[in-house]
Amino acid sequence: MKTIRLMTCESPIEANIIKGRLENEGIRCFVTNENFSNLMPNYNRILGSGAELMINQDDYQKAIEILELNSQKEILCPNCNSNNIKMSLGKNWFKKTVVIVISLFSSVPFNNINSTYLCKECNTEFKNR
Repeated sequence: MKTIRLMTCESPIEANIIKGRLENEGIRCFVTNENFSNLMPNYNRILGSGAELMINQDDYQKAIEILELNSQKEILCPNCNSNNIKMSLGKNWFKKTVVIVISLFSSVPFNNINSTYLCKECNTEFKNR
């Protein structure tokens, strides 16, 4: 059997909760990168780092169904309920750009920049929650 990555989690705690849920359903799995995620939390979700949940390839479909990973929620505008949405840097685009440039030169991750969305229909700017 081949071992594959099911998902990457924000923290080892989240990964272990999901691991327990899968093991209760009879799916054998394990968590990798726990120590790195605890020691360097700013690097989580950057370049594939973070606590990774590994499972057997044969159990992949069952795990997807249990965790409902295929049910991606569509992003809708809170003002007009349109789905004609694009990502933007928001009103503070200059500040965010400066943070990104400084972090690239100083080798410090810029993981804390939140995504902002812009509705193309009514020009409403919002964050997805």
